[in-house]
Amino acid sequence: MDYSGTLWANEMHRSEVRPRAEVLAEVSRWLQTTHGIRVLGALGFENAYALAMPRAHAEKLGIRSITDLAAHAPELSIAGDYEFFERPEWKSIRDVYGLRFRTQRTMQPDFMYQAARAGEVDVVSAYTSDGRIAQFDLAVLDDPKHAILPYDAILLIAPKPARDQALAAALKPLVGGISVQLVRAASLRASRGDTSPGEAARWLGEQIDKN
Repeated sequence: MDYSGTLWANEMHRSEVRPRAEVLAEVSRWLQTTHGIRVLGALGFENAYALAMPRAHAEKLGIRSITDLAAHAPELSIAGDYEFFERPEWKSIRDVYGLRFRTQRTMQPDFMYQAARAGEVDVVSAYTSDGRIAQFDLAVLDDPKHAILPYDAILLIAPKPARDQALAAALKPLVGGISVQLVRAASLRASRGDTSPGEAARWLGEQIDKN
């Protein structure tokens, strides 16, 4: 397994941002032609940066997307982790949507989520598969202008077994079978300390089997 955005940026050395389907298609072609690696498909979730808000606050303001957010940003505050405001994702979001916030803060992630829940900040940076999105009931804002590079989890088959149709058939049910909601729930179980990472992974596997 790998992430489409990781291959796009680090291996293909592409800096432009494209819609998810285009990135996946180009990454798939590049892996096949350059390395003989077969991309069986996307698993159904991604682990990308996103902007998120407490759900009740977003609903009150009528904010569902970053486009909606731009109209309210001058009255709102944003917090990001220690890297976010120096990353190309932030520069792309800021410039594409013309975002200008009332205040901008850098915080340790655990404190950042708690600050959002307490109403101390309005918007936070988040990873789309982070369990704390579910824990703190955050709404992940849509990115209709595709300013954020997609990081779809993709299933890869090495060159030697790439033509093994029995292997592909056995793995095929995983394609599109792991929702981001399931990954968030598993991540939350592990981060809370309720279960070990291994137990959380087994739980995730059981949920996938049920579906």
